[in-house]
Parts: sequence; structure tokens; C-alpha cells
Amino acid sequence: MEETLKGKAAVVTGASGGIGEATVRALVHRGAAVVLAARAEEKVRFLEREVVAAGGQALAVKTDVMDRTSVQTMVEQTMEEFGSLDILVNNAGLGLSGRVAELRPGDIRYLFEVNMVGPLHCVQAALPHMPRGGRIINVSSVVGKRAIPKVGGYCATKFALNAISDALRVEVADRGITVTSIYPGTTRTAFREHSRRTKDEERGWRPRGVSPEKVAGKIACAAERGGRDVYITLADRLFVTGTILLPGLTDWALRLLMKD
Repeated sequence: MEETLKGKAAVVTGASGGIGEATVRALVHRGAAVVLAARAEEKVRFLEREVVAAGGQALAVKTDVMDRTSVQTMVEQTMEEFGSLDILVNNAGLGLSGRVAELRPGDIRYLFEVNMVGPLHCVQAALPHMPRGGRIINVSSVVGKRAIPKVGGYCATKFALNAISDALRVEVADRGITVTSIYPGTTRTAFREHSRRTKDEERGWRPRGVSPEKVAGKIACAAERGGRDVYITLADRLFVTGTILLPGLTDWALRLLMKD
């Protein structure tokens, strides 16, 4: 593959597994130098060694996106190591299952800290160093466009991230920086297993989903070309379009699919 991102430095949060790890590999494959930012230091150190051994450029930095100081330190290390910060992929995120009537306020606050305030910290730390042509890529979800039962709290955080992305996109346009929202549907990762739960409820039927590598490929394309809204599959795009055009029918269908 052509090294379309050679000379670019990228930060990927949540790089220790799933979509984040796959995104690191996709960006390195295209020639980017990549900072692996995550709380799981041992995992990102292992990935760093693997990338470097294969001839790529990588730097693992233990990072807690909820901690502004931790994020600022990560950005400073990025600049010291690579001299630029051209691409920011806000991928770190956490799930939460539970009916709205049973959600615990503490869980909701924590989720917003990870899924919305965390990306905000990263954007605010990165922007002063980002040149013209920079890319900010926020990993949202199709359920950030249409909330579904039993994950309403999680959906709310992705709606909020979309709002931040839409405002930021206009605010930085004159600087030549693009802001892309990525909308995966179900992805075959351990995300669901790591999610918080209010009870031991089953979330109901869900599609099999796509591989993290497929999502990472879309993220890498956004790093190359920018763009506004990126869906992973045609089915994801059709789901969102259908919920906008036929919200009542969507409610009815979800009631059938999400029954206990």
C-alpha cells in the first residue's frame, strides 16, 4: 500500500485493543508515526515494540483521557518525539447497559467523562499544535444518531460527542482542519464485555457486526482525505436514514427486537 501518510504524526486514544489497535496498524501501514495512548500501559508497550520491530514509528504513552494533565503530557511527548501532531483519533470509549429508569447517576457521569469530556481534553490539547491540513476524527456510533433501548445512557454520550464535533467543524474550518465523525454499527470487539451494566439484563438481539479492521480502514481513509460523516456499511447508513424518515416505525421495530 502507498504510504499516503508518510511524514504525518497521529495520536490514537484507546489504542490498547479493538478499533484503536486496528487503527494504529492501519495508520502505520500508510506511513504515519503513531502515538498509542491508553490506560493499559503494558498492552500499548507491546504494540509499540511490534510496530517498531516491523519498521514503523510508534510511541506508547500511558494516558487517561479523563485527566487533562495526563492528556497534555501525552501531547507534549508527541511533539518531542515526532515534532508535529497532524491527526487525532478520539477512539477511547466505554459502554453502559441499562434501562433509563434504572440508570445510576454515577455511571452516567463517569461515562460522560470518558466518552465526551475525554475527547474534549484531547482536542483542546492537540489544537494548538495542529497545522493546516490537520485531521480530527471522532469515533461516534450509529446509536449517536438514533438511541435504542437498554443503552440510552451510552447513546446520550455519543449524541453529545456529535454535537461537539459539529460545532468544532465550523470553528476550525478557516484553519484548514477537518473534523470527521465515524459511525460504526456493531463491531466484533470486546467492547460489550467491558461495558458497565446497571443489572444483568440482556440487551436483546444485535447484528453480528464488522471487524475492527474494517472500521480502522474507514478511519485511515478519513486521516488521508478528511470528510464529514463516515458510515462503515451501507446497512448502517440505511438504518440512520430510516430512523430519520420513519421514527414511529423505528420505535415499533425496536420494541419487537428488544423485548426481554
